[in-house]
Amino acid sequence: MEQDGNSLIMDTNGMDFLNDIEQYDSTGKGISEDESVDVSSLSAEDSEVIYHRDAVTGDLVIELTKDEDLPLNKNHRGQLNFKLNKLGAYNLAYVTGEDNEKLFPVSIPNMDNNEQFSKYVIKLFQIYQELGEHRSYEVPTIGVINSTYQNEHNASVNLAMEAVLSELEYFLNEIKDEKISLDRYLDLQDCMTILQCLKVIHFTLDTPDKEQIRDNFIIGLIEWVNRADGEPDPQYIERVFNTDVSEKPVYQDNLFWKLLNQLLLRGLFEQAVGCINKSNIVHDSENTCQVSYNALSDLMELLKNYPLTTDQSFREWKAAVLELSQTFSNSETNVSGELRDYIEDTLLLISGDRFKILNYSKTWYESFCGFILYYIPTLELADEYLKLSIERNAIDVTSNWEDCCVSIIKGDVYSIFPTLESLNNCTATFTAAICEAKGLLRNLYADDEGDIDLIGKDDQNDSAENDLLSQKNGIAYYMINNFAFELCSYDNKELWPIAIGLITFVPVVNPAAKRMTIGELLQYYPYETNDDIEWLLSVCAQWKLPYVIKSLFTKLGNSMMYEGKTVEAITNFSRAGRFDLVKQYSWALFEASIMSGKPLEDEILSVTVQGDEKILGETVIGTQEILKSLVTNAMRQTLSPYAVLFRYYDEIKNENWSVAFELLVELITFKYLPNHCLILLTTKFLYPTFLLDKSKLIDEPMVIDIIEAIESKWNSDDTKSKNTYGNLIDSDNTVEENLTDSLDEALRRIRAKLNFKLCQEFM
Repeated sequence: MEQDGNSLIMDTNGMDFLNDIEQYDSTGKGISEDESVDVSSLSAEDSEVIYHRDAVTGDLVIELTKDEDLPLNKNHRGQLNFKLNKLGAYNLAYVTGEDNEKLFPVSIPNMDNNEQFSKYVIKLFQIYQELGEHRSYEVPTIGVINSTYQNEHNASVNLAMEAVLSELEYFLNEIKDEKISLDRYLDLQDCMTILQCLKVIHFTLDTPDKEQIRDNFIIGLIEWVNRADGEPDPQYIERVFNTDVSEKPVYQDNLFWKLLNQLLLRGLFEQAVGCINKSNIVHDSENTCQVSYNALSDLMELLKNYPLTTDQSFREWKAAVLELSQTFSNSETNVSGELRDYIEDTLLLISGDRFKILNYSKTWYESFCGFILYYIPTLELADEYLKLSIERNAIDVTSNWEDCCVSIIKGDVYSIFPTLESLNNCTATFTAAICEAKGLLRNLYADDEGDIDLIGKDDQNDSAENDLLSQKNGIAYYMINNFAFELCSYDNKELWPIAIGLITFVPVVNPAAKRMTIGELLQYYPYETNDDIEWLLSVCAQWKLPYVIKSLFTKLGNSMMYEGKTVEAITNFSRAGRFDLVKQYSWALFEASIMSGKPLEDEILSVTVQGDEKILGETVIGTQEILKSLVTNAMRQTLSPYAVLFRYYDEIKNENWSVAFELLVELITFKYLPNHCLILLTTKFLYPTFLLDKSKLIDEPMVIDIIEAIESKWNSDDTKSKNTYGNLIDSDNTVEENLTDSLDEALRRIRAKLNFKLCQEFM
């Protein structure tokens, strides 16, 4: 019998109610055994299981770890602190004190970090993006009103709202079986109820397809009412049909008629017909009362053919209902007076009798739906219907959606967004955007002609930041910008294009404010791949943000330097315009090569300074492509000393001593050579290779050039020169053997050898 009773109502399991939701242990057990772990290792599922409500206060409790591994044990002194993360849903808790070293990851409640949420956000953004020019609502005030454009606008916006509902439905199905918090799932269900009401009341009746208006409106109304609470309750149906039929038939019980009339008020015609058939009242009355039999048979036929096409068909249907009700009321019957009253009440209810509709309704929305279905199906009387319904059945103040739906019916769409935002900010934001496009959210700061008084137009002292989140932009655009900032805090790079797109689409904010805001946000973009960087650069180029590009390349340069990719780092510093860093690290490469006494083992650097096909000739990477992508004009200048040094090594290897010496002299006499590098060149190469070897003659001009360079740049008291020379001695013992560890003594010996070479030239 239970199975039969359930077949009489709508398939609530198919409507994503909470029957299939897994209940989780409120103690938070079952999470990762090692609680002091890297935040990135925690999934969205793990982070939500650890929340539960305190049994006494009802406040949200976040369990940092297991009982045996508490952050602060009894009788221990310390203070529990939190560190919030600017770019993520995950944060850290820690206990102060020298002996406390553990970090405890903490996730902020209600932050969605799962893959399904990201897809949901992207889908809603695509819906809003595809509205194109229809994203804003304009009231034509001059010239001939273009009705075609207005119809296209209404159709586009209505379709967008329908698409949002579909995506929310899909999102609910996706997360239904996952380990998410029950509260969040309920919040999304409430969002669905509110949006269904909004669609029915404000996004249906102005559809250009006139033939489908009534059909869409009635079906949408029925779906909203029945999804709201899942009534009738299966237990109630079971109780109705589990009565002892040996004592009296089901249809003799008042509960049966309450159930039947509730189904009728909710527009569940198929279930109502099934309820009548299941009760056997038609079969029993066929042999006892022909009048009742005819009335019930006609009733079922009328319910099966409730008109969904045109208002004219409804008027004809209602005329038939009134005739049936009047005929039954004026006819003699052979049934009990109580049963006759039940049948008559049902006929009066579908005839649109106000008293019967209110009397059999359990909630205000049931009677509101009943008035629309059976009295006059128009929203022009919605205020009257709502007033009568609320007077009979008050609004449930504990419900998240009932007050919002009442506001929607009254036309006060503004007031639903604080509640909707508290349930799900993403859904609330795109709903507000579509309502703005529909023209439902007239800006309170707009003048009589609809023009918005932008900040900065009348108040030049207000900053651009205030412009972006100004109340004068309207609630929809405020929510859009606010949600864009929230997306940037999720530490999910897939949502960043959505955030930038939302800021871009806001039409009432001046471009300067957008550019400044986007420029500030992009500096926190969590790039990982070259594609991420390309996207970032494209946005910077679009918004003309050179300072962001400079910051990006500086960060990339630092990152490359940390990874040991010096050439790539210098390239990025050059692109950032940080020529001080380009020069610094180019000389660092030069110095490192001198220390090692050979070219650096860096293939890219070798190609860069050599500039031919020798180095990478056998690899898949073309030398010219590398040079084009890596080498900038600034790098060619700053790496030129190393290029000369590189050639010096080649000539030494080939024993071309004269050419090698000329290259070395070029370096020693280079105008911009740092002082400590001069000491390195003379002590590492000049002295042991050319000055100690009596067989290598040096021309007088070159000796004089070297002496002048040494006299101008050699400083034995310079700290950096001392440290560099000390490092050279540590790496090459022959230097100390030839020149000792004293710079003054080294200078004396080098001068002596230069004088000898000069004398040798004269001799």
